[in-house]
Amino acid sequence: MDDLPPTPITSLTAELVQRLREQALDVLSYLVKTNSATTYFKESDVLPQFRVALHLADGSHKGVPDYSAKELFEIYHNNVGLSVYKDYLPTIARFFEHPCNKSSVENLMAPGLPDFIAHSSGTSGGAAKYFPKYRHPEHMSRATAETVRHAIPQSSNAGKNCIIFSLACRQVVTPLDEDGDIAKHIPVCLLTSGLGRMENNMLVEEDAFSATLKIPNYSSPVAVSFISNYRSFLFMHALFALVEPKLETISTVFTTSCRDLCRTIDDRWEDLVHCIETGVIPDIEGIEHVKDNLQRFLQSSPDRAGELRRIEKSPGWFRQVWPQLRAILANASGPFSTVISEIRHYIGPDVSIESVAIASSEAYLAIAYDPRDPNLYKVVGSDDVVEFLPVDEPEESKYLAQSWNVESGRKYEVVLTTRDGFWRYRLGDVVEIAGFDPRDGQPLIRYIERRSMHIRLANEVTTETQLRDVVDATSDLFGGVSEFCVTADYRQAVARYAFLVELQGDPSASISAVPAELHRQLQKHNENYLKDSRVGKIGVPCVRVVRPGTFGDFREWKVRTKGGASGQIKVPIVMWGETDRAWLEARVVYDI
Repeated sequence: MDDLPPTPITSLTAELVQRLREQALDVLSYLVKTNSATTYFKESDVLPQFRVALHLADGSHKGVPDYSAKELFEIYHNNVGLSVYKDYLPTIARFFEHPCNKSSVENLMAPGLPDFIAHSSGTSGGAAKYFPKYRHPEHMSRATAETVRHAIPQSSNAGKNCIIFSLACRQVVTPLDEDGDIAKHIPVCLLTSGLGRMENNMLVEEDAFSATLKIPNYSSPVAVSFISNYRSFLFMHALFALVEPKLETISTVFTTSCRDLCRTIDDRWEDLVHCIETGVIPDIEGIEHVKDNLQRFLQSSPDRAGELRRIEKSPGWFRQVWPQLRAILANASGPFSTVISEIRHYIGPDVSIESVAIASSEAYLAIAYDPRDPNLYKVVGSDDVVEFLPVDEPEESKYLAQSWNVESGRKYEVVLTTRDGFWRYRLGDVVEIAGFDPRDGQPLIRYIERRSMHIRLANEVTTETQLRDVVDATSDLFGGVSEFCVTADYRQAVARYAFLVELQGDPSASISAVPAELHRQLQKHNENYLKDSRVGKIGVPCVRVVRPGTFGDFREWKVRTKGGASGQIKVPIVMWGETDRAWLEARVVYDI
């Protein structure tokens, strides 16, 4: 933490306003001139007014007239409305036609063919969404490069990084050229998987070769990233991390995956140490296709096994395992903050927990600003046009704010026009402006919640943030909450909230008081909840404690049954899906 950022400023100077405006206009000019030749731009029902304003409504290929950046921004601002995923689905669906012809998908959303198609995790109950991702010039890829630099730090003393990411693909799209030959192999995978492939030049058709490799500063061989079974995936990452006494960082997408790794090390300690001592990869589920490649990189090390066996499991004991461990790199904001105290039990107070970025399947929005604050991010305005829709204004494009006129302390939904061909796309994430970087003026943001993530039983609407605040306020009564989600409970005459909770350890002696305190906190945080509960429309919440490890097992189940990628499954705070809810309820050990 030697290079700490400057203190944020609360307002922009005229010079910074001009700098932000010029950058946004330059990015927009590039995106319009580049993507106006695409199929989506020409055919979209969302953009007809924009095409008319640009004099491109006749479908000609003459290109965008030579407007100044300022003129182009005014045309864009006045003629492009808000869009949502369903506006793009019919076009993107062409990638999944059988057969998929190159002529139908080339230049579809952006020029050429995509390098990969990112899919959302689809863990909120809805179907997965798909976002073609294209290779872009260096000046339009700065957010990606900066995120990779944060997530995979370089060591000055031969230290290693435990980088937990998946290279698994949901499928491979193979567009056929006019001769019927495959023009390109396009993996359908998570954003981090696709970017990992691009960063390391790992073509999907060369996976058999890639699985034989080990990247020098990574603790795990590449073969581990091809394991789909979540438990085995974590076991192998744990095994190769324990082999490395000079491990410096553990990098996962979310802190929940890091917590699952910590528990794997703790619960499987003797098995892991035995593998290090003997140098033998065990026969565990889901590794058969890569076992030989894993075995090549594991040598018998009785001395290291002896060191590990002498370690006593006391708070912070991971620093005995890895004396040079200095940071956990993972998204630790929003719903991923609840597991921080449990991770601290393993790593102690001196290892930092640092968020890396706010990223989604659509785009990289922001990178971490201050390593001391896991929920403070800096917007990256170099790759996409980032706009802000005030949550207290009508949901119309005319109310959009720009990076140079957002207000500190105000909440906005993020709207993106991306290099990959999405136009004023509603991301659904709500952020709060926390100031500006005095060096370049870029807005600093705090993640608040998903705009659509809430629970409603009567006239109240209780948001994700309110639910987190309520659980945080009652955590001591629980004895420490590891993870939780909320659903509706209709088992009694009056509907009520059901909190499905996994505890960090043993319940506190006061846990019987939790339902009443949750009720009181909900009334405190939500005026309509207070009114509806007082007139008998909402009952006192029930608390259903699930067995230890349930949420980790849920992630493994979602990977196995829904084709998700290991290490990147999110558990929604509000659970509506009947199948998911039934799975969790089957693991309830007692009600409070």
